[in-house]
Amino acid sequence: MKSGRESFTIPQGFSPDPNVKEKIEEFLKVFQTFEEKNGVKLLIMFDKRSEAYYINCHLDSKVLVSKTDLDTVLDPTESEDYKLNRGIYIDTYAYRLMKDDALKGRSFEDLVMEYDTSYRSDMPLKVFGGQHRIMAIKEATKKNVLVVHGVRVYFGLSIEQKVNIAMANNTSIAVSNDLLDRMQEDLLGTELRNWSQTIKLLSEGQNFADKRSPEGIPTVRIARTLLVNFYHGKDSKEDDFHLPIVCISGPGIDEHYKNLRDKIDWSDNALQTMGRKFAQLHKLQRGRVLSRDTHKYLEFANKAMHPCVAASWAYTVGFLLRKPRALENHYALGDLAPPGDPLTATALSNARLKGVDPDTYRGLGARINNVELGRMLEVFLLQAIKAKQRGITQKLANVAIKSYEAKRTKRDAERALKGI
Repeated sequence: MKSGRESFTIPQGFSPDPNVKEKIEEFLKVFQTFEEKNGVKLLIMFDKRSEAYYINCHLDSKVLVSKTDLDTVLDPTESEDYKLNRGIYIDTYAYRLMKDDALKGRSFEDLVMEYDTSYRSDMPLKVFGGQHRIMAIKEATKKNVLVVHGVRVYFGLSIEQKVNIAMANNTSIAVSNDLLDRMQEDLLGTELRNWSQTIKLLSEGQNFADKRSPEGIPTVRIARTLLVNFYHGKDSKEDDFHLPIVCISGPGIDEHYKNLRDKIDWSDNALQTMGRKFAQLHKLQRGRVLSRDTHKYLEFANKAMHPCVAASWAYTVGFLLRKPRALENHYALGDLAPPGDPLTATALSNARLKGVDPDTYRGLGARINNVELGRMLEVFLLQAIKAKQRGITQKLANVAIKSYEAKRTKRDAERALKGI
């Protein structure tokens, strides 16, 4: 067999460092590419955006099935448990079509991976793009359908390069913004995930969901929204027109969270208490809704995880830090005795302002806009400060809408008067 160096060419102007060249040589000694079998030299290519070197080559089905690792992680020195890519979803039409193509001998191209033996060395091809295609290839090999497939193999990637390449390959296909958020957060560090595990919003060893989860697993967006609104409410003034914020999701990092993150004291007792109480509320809400016989809807069970509800709830905590008794009332929602769900999702769903809200209005905490954020906040504030009886009721929800609309009208009038 040829030595690695005799099997590839480095184009003029390219200068991969010795570590990269060593890994390429090692890869070509371990894997016999289709090109090499046919006497064709491989070109070393350079991805200028990520400043990483790679080769394009072809490997046969059996090699890909046995040597690819679909659970690629960002930093194996920290943990091998937190995968970088999205989950595998095989119950979709797109995957079934992909599987059918593989069974008919489709040769897939541009499967993106890194050659990395630092963890799970028996599967050194760490996949960044093409997880579903590789699953389809695996199914085809069971039927003895064996073809070659095109791969792009990177070498010697840093953590920043891994994230950049993974994001590029996941944004070129239909993928959730929540996965992009998770990738961005992994690059920032482990603090948000560690905090979420500490407060029991995530289980030990669990990562954020890569899309909205029926199981109620939080996304990065929800965790960021909790933090931003806790501090937003804490820093607000008594006579402000209070309005929570929902962090944006997808490419780029929400500016509110970006400006806040380095200032967060993750061990702050008030912050930790807020997190634990929210996790407790979410757990109780799910348990009560899913255990009853009627109105057993996932939308109701995961009500606390709606961005509008989470933002308003956390803002209320921050604002009520100056009112300890009212804060106790707010936290008590997560301690309510049976039988009702603490957020009384049915009452929120039925709440509306007659003559203002259209017939298509879905009730409180169902949409994300400033009006809904303001209304939902008013529910929590009235429950904690004004209501004589603890808990959210239909009457309280309707009064909260009226109260918010009155405040909004007053604010708009004051703005108009300033323009005279």
